[in-house]
Amino acid sequence: MQKNYNLGIIGYGGMGKWHHLNMDRVEGITPVAVYDIDEEARNRAKSYGLKIYTTLEDILADKDIDIIVIATPNEFHCPYAIKAFEAGKHVVTEKPVTISSNDLQKMIDAAKKHNRVFSVHQNRRWDKDYRIIKEVYENGTLGD
Repeated sequence: MQKNYNLGIIGYGGMGKWHHLNMDRVEGITPVAVYDIDEEARNRAKSYGLKIYTTLEDILADKDIDIIVIATPNEFHCPYAIKAFEAGKHVVTEKPVTISSNDLQKMIDAAKKHNRVFSVHQNRRWDKDYRIIKEVYENGTLGD
């Protein structure tokens, strides 16, 4: 029998919503909660039936959440990830532009220390090659 993992999302902007809607289709993973400082983002998440948290500490304290997705590409990735590991959560984060090798190593060390899974993925829509392909497609150069 496959375990079901409950997913909490930190940051419900475009990427947070993208993670929610895509992970909602994955067997064994159920998006259940959101933490965001923006009221509009919280309301959008609430409209999908997600539980809303107004503090980071509250979402991390939820014992029913197994995985945290950090979808806020900013300087808070490292401390948020470390706090999530300390709370016993697995962490998936997109690679923020501002991440340093030192911060990445701190997150890797915290994941190992707490025996948690840590995954960093690249948000491809900002890559130069992707932008060129998108532009070529949108201006019709590729044809039908």
